[in-house]
Amino acid sequence: MSEPRWPRFAPWLLTAVVLLLLLPGTATLPLLDRDEPRFATATREMMDRHDWIVPTFNGADRFDKPALTYWLMRAGYALCGVDEAGARLPAVAAALTLVLLTWHTGRRWFGAGAGLLAGFGLATSLQVLIHGRLAVADMPMVACLALVQVGILEMLTASAGIRLRGWWWATWLAVGLGFLAKGPVVLAVPALSLLLFRWVLWRKPLPWAQLGAGRGLWLALLLVAGWGVPALVVTHGRFWSVGIGEHVVQRGLEKFNGRGYSPFYYLFALPVLFPWIAFPGAVVAGARRHWDERSAWLVAWLAAPYLIFTCYATQLPHYVLPAFPAFFLLFGRGAGELGPRARRIGEAILATIAGLALVAGAMVVSATLPPGTEVMAEIMAGALALLFGLALLACATLRRHWSMAAGSLLSVAAGTFFLAGGLRASSLAVNASTGWKNLPAATRFVGYGFGEPSLVFYSGRHWTFADTPEALAAELAKPGPVVVLTLVREAKPLGFFSGNLRWREGPGLPPLPAGHEQEHAGFNPGSTSWQIVREWRRD
Repeated sequence: MSEPRWPRFAPWLLTAVVLLLLLPGTATLPLLDRDEPRFATATREMMDRHDWIVPTFNGADRFDKPALTYWLMRAGYALCGVDEAGARLPAVAAALTLVLLTWHTGRRWFGAGAGLLAGFGLATSLQVLIHGRLAVADMPMVACLALVQVGILEMLTASAGIRLRGWWWATWLAVGLGFLAKGPVVLAVPALSLLLFRWVLWRKPLPWAQLGAGRGLWLALLLVAGWGVPALVVTHGRFWSVGIGEHVVQRGLEKFNGRGYSPFYYLFALPVLFPWIAFPGAVVAGARRHWDERSAWLVAWLAAPYLIFTCYATQLPHYVLPAFPAFFLLFGRGAGELGPRARRIGEAILATIAGLALVAGAMVVSATLPPGTEVMAEIMAGALALLFGLALLACATLRRHWSMAAGSLLSVAAGTFFLAGGLRASSLAVNASTGWKNLPAATRFVGYGFGEPSLVFYSGRHWTFADTPEALAAELAKPGPVVVLTLVREAKPLGFFSGNLRWREGPGLPPLPAGHEQEHAGFNPGSTSWQIVREWRRD
């Protein structure tokens, strides 16, 4: 009997799914959180200075991450322009690469069906849908790290006499590129995975020599040194002391930005694997019922990021993204053997979530919102449509209801599109900056008790952020045109829908001379709050 023809179309299907889910809204979604505008602005400033070595943000050195992400964003800007689409293009490309690598690995290791389900599950998981379109360093690093993990097992399990040159080059170049993307995590995860694999999970002698680690580490080091040595020379060693000392070591020992710590944090963060986390039995089945060296390696790979970042003082949900390919490879292998009881429980959970999303959506659409905040209904409805589509998608996929699965994908894409449109329409930085485009080049911009990085990107100007009345007075004493922006008050948006609206007052502006004043209102994703800010301008 001839083999089915569908596996040859699997990479094209996965490519279509990734592009369908990641492209809608990516160009209109304003830069989110606080890292996206920092990366996007730093890349633009490097381009303005014709500098390939040292990133800066708002005119100050930015040592948070190595240079690879900025280089990739320069390519995105060259293709799409200096905007959100150009900044996010590398993340979309890295997400597509990661999905195809996961599919290819699953197909080689476990069969065509397992590979397709692994790639599809990864492409439709909530955290990948978020970080697959964000202009930050995570997705390029995760793609490199996944290639390292796959290459290590391929070399360790190759039969004697098999030529490993291709895997050796791919693995160790990925180590170097992963380090250039986000630093030493690309070494820490494979190292701990190997320890768990050798001494806990598989416990059999390994042909370590086949890794060629000595030569490989020199190759990775040479790749990193091509940028790192000039960077250390130009910054007099500060790129190491700040980039590694503060942003890697210190974050591991001290909580960043006042965040709390819990050893159970990543257990409660498992919903980032939504909707597939509703079927954990598939992952267990993929490991237990087919226990071999590949399953052992995937369990070690899955555990390593969780163990590393559980011991890390600063905790964020996306830190464990490197574990996702292993999770979905095990999921793809075991989904076919998921028991009927486990499937019914998972489907019941997802059906409940989908039903709650529908009810909440109806309440959001019918809610009477304060004047000027109506756009919050579009934002909430988009988010709920996304959750509803994902919940339905998982059930339809496992039941092989392909028409329902296609409809669910469209619901996810539509929800993302409307969510992005609502966030764009309500963006404080986007709306306020439209009135600054024709101001004189000598105009200075000052934030008083309000310092969102997106202001720097969308205004295209350098900002001074003053935290005290004395600092503000010093800025106003300087001659020339100036714009001052301050927070008046803010509230969490759920209060608009629950009837429990509570405003928190901002610092406001002290008495100022006569000048042009106006207010802007909108949703700030960085603080997840609806904010009202006042602009004062002296021409």
